[in-house]
Formats: sequence, C-alpha cells, structure tokens
Amino acid sequence: MNAKTYFERVHQAEKRLYLIRRQREHWAEMATKLSGVSDVKIQTTEVRHPTEDAAIHLADLHRELDEEEKKYVAIVQEAKRVIEQIPQERFREVLTLRYLCGHSWKTIWDEMDYAGQKSVFRVHGWALQAAQKILDRIPNDTK
Repeated sequence: MNAKTYFERVHQAEKRLYLIRRQREHWAEMATKLSGVSDVKIQTTEVRHPTEDAAIHLADLHRELDEEEKKYVAIVQEAKRVIEQIPQERFREVLTLRYLCGHSWKTIWDEMDYAGQKSVFRVHGWALQAAQKILDRIPNDTK
C-alpha cells in the first residue's frame, strides 16, 4: 500500500463513522417521535410496533458504531506511529495537519507559513516519500 492511500484510510474511517452516527441520530429521533416513551417491550412476533423496529435498528447501529469507533481509533494510532517515526519536523507537521486533523491545503500553508499551494504540495510529496520508507519496513500483515 502506498503512503497516500495508507493515510487516506483515516479520512475514510471518519466518513464511515459520521454516517453511522447520523443513522443512529435518525433512529433515536424516530423512536422518540413514534412513542414518546422509552420502555416499550420488544416483541418477537413478526408484527411489531414501529417504535420497536426503531429501537431494534438503533441498538444495531449502536453496536456498529462501537465497532467502527474501535477501527477508527486503531487506524489513527497506526498512522500516528508512522508519522512520529519521520525525522523531519515539517514532514510530520504537514502529514498530521492533512491526515490526522483533516485540514485543507489552504489552512496548512497558512498555518505552516508557506508561500502557497505549490510549496505545500512539494513538502507533502517529500513527506509521503519519507512515510513510504517507514511503511516499506512494516510487515504487510500489520498495515
């Protein structure tokens, strides 16, 4: 896996997490609107009250969100460990701002006091090369 793809996993995991949270919020809102109460017993029959369906979906989404959060934390920790091994401070900084903080290129060049986009892209490219050297030393089963 190349370094850019490796770090973009953080953003992809964030998007999955966001979507699951939105679904969870939706089902919680639906359960509240449908019942106004939270102590409805779940039936095992085929015919269920809409509140029961909402509660079941909400419980499933809650479990799914817990799993996605664990995966996200693991991905961020892995990416952070790789970034921390890069000797050059500015390389670590550009990768952290871009992939761990999710900043735009404009924000990064302003924050790092670069002249413009071209400068940031150049440093970013060098940083990815440095990260790739580290990733190449990591066994494939741990990436």
